Amino acid sequence: MSGPVGGSQPVLGGVGLESSSGVRGADLVGADQETAMLSVQGERSRLLDKQIETQIQELRALNRRLELLNTVQAGLKAVQAQFKAGAKYDKEWHDAGGWSFRRADEINRAAAEAGLNLGFSSDSNTWRLFGHMSDMKEFANAYLPPDQARQLAKWRDDGDLRGHFLAGALVKQMAGSDGFMTPDYPGQTLNRCPGGIRYDSDYGELRQAVQRVQGAIDEASNQQQDQMLRLQALTNRRNESADMLSNYIRKMQDSKMAISEKIRGT
Repeated sequence: MSGPVGGSQPVLGGVGLESSSGVRGADLVGADQETAMLSVQGERSRLLDKQIETQIQELRALNRRLELLNTVQAGLKAVQAQFKAGAKYDKEWHDAGGWSFRRADEINRAAAEAGLNLGFSSDSNTWRLFGHMSDMKEFANAYLPPDQARQLAKWRDDGDLRGHFLAGALVKQMAGSDGFMTPDYPGQTLNRCPGGIRYDSDYGELRQAVQRVQGAIDEASNQQQDQMLRLQALTNRRNESADMLSNYIRKMQDSKMAISEKIRGT
């Protein structure tokens, strides 16, 4: 058997053969019809199994991304619900009822894993950061040593100067143009999330982000449907290949049995 012309990929029963295919033309030279047919059909089934496995992996990755996008959208809509009807587009999250570091962390982590930039920017209004955090004490207890956590809480409650200085140092870590994700362990530098939601994100940006995420969800949903249809088609072809191989083996066995009976009858 000659190689593929022009470097094109050979095809076996409608399935593309790879260079590492287990069946080559030279392998079939001199083989009887049964052996050749079994080899070809077995190789076709192997290739289909590999394509199905790849398709399943791609579908799982797409399902995970869709799950993350839905998490982001649910978080954004929860933040949006904090703003009163008719809120001005420049009204910021921390002025709309108290921002939550956990909510921001959940949204930004999901967006980062999904590979989606939410498009939020920031301004220089950083000194009101901890004063408007609804779960500031929880943040302090979770991510600061006990003495620093107490200082931050005292600054929030009664204006303790040491807590004020600590808050200023933390603000420098959490400021900048990116959204932040909380540390994975105490003392870790705060993670950056480009385009992530911040305490000073405003209502206009939030509305745009909700639309952006919805567009990504719709696109991923359409891709999911296409992937499922492709997986179903590959599965059907795999089943057809298995049936064809089974039928051929049965016919060969029936033929051998008929020949044996004729020999015994002579």
